[in-house]
Amino acid sequence: MSNSAQFQIVELPDIQLPLVNRFYKDSGDSAKAGRGDRVFVVRGYSEPNSTVSKIVAAVRLQEKAGGWWFLRSMCVAPELRGQGVGRALLAGLKDFLSDNSCFCYPFKHLQHFYELAGFELIASEEVVRQPHFMTEPFERYRRQGRKIILMRRSSQQ
Repeated sequence: MSNSAQFQIVELPDIQLPLVNRFYKDSGDSAKAGRGDRVFVVRGYSEPNSTVSKIVAAVRLQEKAGGWWFLRSMCVAPELRGQGVGRALLAGLKDFLSDNSCFCYPFKHLQHFYELAGFELIASEEVVRQPHFMTEPFERYRRQGRKIILMRRSSQQ
């Protein structure tokens, strides 16, 4: 990531969810955060000497049954992809992920990226043994042709 002092990771309150939804839309992502989601963003400055920050990356977490969370809608502004902003965002979730077990459905090509944050691939034959609230949508998305994998991160890693 360029100058890390220019970036700040914060959790958005519900009242600011329209801001992250605008960011998703402007970034070409169809995601929408809703009440009950925990939304973390990276705020950055559009110009080096600017005093106005804007959202440059976002991720939302949804609480599921059994104390599990679902990490979804991870998005980095197109002009900042590949510069470590997503890695910084996941690093900023370290405390949350240490306290909460979490699933995610990343695209296959992002497996290593999520492994660096402590997520483990769930082998194909193990998918059926996971909670149905994760496996049913996962299988539906796969049937739709999405090139995703199922990963999990247990708390206290």
